[in-house]
Amino acid sequence: MKKALLYLLPLILLFGCASNSKSSDSAGKSASSCAAPSKTYNNAKLDNFLQTSYKVCTDLQEAQELLAEANDFIADPVLYAQKKGAQGIAKVKSQFKEELKNMVVSIAVDVIKKAGFTLQSSGDATNAAKDLPGMDKLKAVKDVKAAISNLKGAAETAPQVVDEMKTLLSQL
Repeated sequence: MKKALLYLLPLILLFGCASNSKSSDSAGKSASSCAAPSKTYNNAKLDNFLQTSYKVCTDLQEAQELLAEANDFIADPVLYAQKKGAQGIAKVKSQFKEELKNMVVSIAVDVIKKAGFTLQSSGDATNAAKDLPGMDKLKAVKDVKAAISNLKGAAETAPQVVDEMKTLLSQL
């Protein structure tokens, strides 16, 4: 069962990224939010799984928001600068270039590697949660459930990030 899930989740992410069926709303916000782990359990496998799934989710949401803002800027730089109270279009453009460069590196290096690690370690995290005593076991189970929701949220956000990137590239 675990191996089946390990093979299916990357396919879901891959096909989700290839689809154009979802789009972000006008503010560029994702419909889902990421749940942080409620605590650390002093169990490396469990803590890494929980923290990494949270980081993947938040990184993708931040990327989506940045891309949506960049698209708003490209659509009407003067209006965007006025809304943000920016000093000049050139300064805003320069800032976006730097932020987008950092975001692309972050997504390419951090999110993809972390997502792979998280998928591989999900079984270990579940087993680690089972081995905890008393109330920690219950909290850990809830945190693992939230981590899985984070990964589902990441799978939903990934196609939106791709759509925002496509929009940005088409406008450049």
